[in-house]
Amino acid sequence: MQRFTLIHDGSDQGWQAAYLAFHVAAQLGAPLLVLLADPAADSETLVQRATQIEVGGRAAGVAIGTRLMTDFSVDVVTKNASGSDGLFIPRRLIPDWKSALQYLEAFSHPLWIVSTESEMHKMAILVDDFAANETLVNHTVTLARRLQQSLTGLVRVNELASIPRVDASIAWMSLPVLTPAEITVAIQQLEADLLFVPASGVSLVNELSINCVVYPAV
Repeated sequence: MQRFTLIHDGSDQGWQAAYLAFHVAAQLGAPLLVLLADPAADSETLVQRATQIEVGGRAAGVAIGTRLMTDFSVDVVTKNASGSDGLFIPRRLIPDWKSALQYLEAFSHPLWIVSTESEMHKMAILVDDFAANETLVNHTVTLARRLQQSLTGLVRVNELASIPRVDASIAWMSLPVLTPAEITVAIQQLEADLLFVPASGVSLVNELSINCVVYPAV
């Protein structure tokens, strides 16, 4: 059984991360641990927020638990999230790609970076090197099937012919180059709202407005 952890800081992005985590956890039948941390909030506010989160999660059909934190440094979060298979976090807590790498290296599981509302209509995956990204591809194909979502793979046009057709459920879309501008146009054409990215492409995350799942290097 998969298990997930969510960092909730009380912000709008924190709530968007919560809604996405609820949806994914409910669909997969996965328990969710919520780490509540907000330096601007007192303990009473955090307790009230924990109650709201628990009510919302249970209404969505999620087995949910909450834990109050005074610090959400990488080390503290990693310790509390031990045993989880994915970490949902508001983008505002990931100020740059180096911060994302710190979490990936410490946590060693997918990092769900949430910046906006997600309807979970379509998923996309960025593949910059199929041999290096094969584990990510297999993971995302399986996840898309379980979430009952369509999945499109974004790849450089000169590499398309070399990619094996690993599964009929993934369609491939070739781009001249894998730049933020080209990826953004493709995402808009696909109307996708969740993009899976290998750790090698983590530097792109801050330049894309879509919610991203960064997969650790294996």
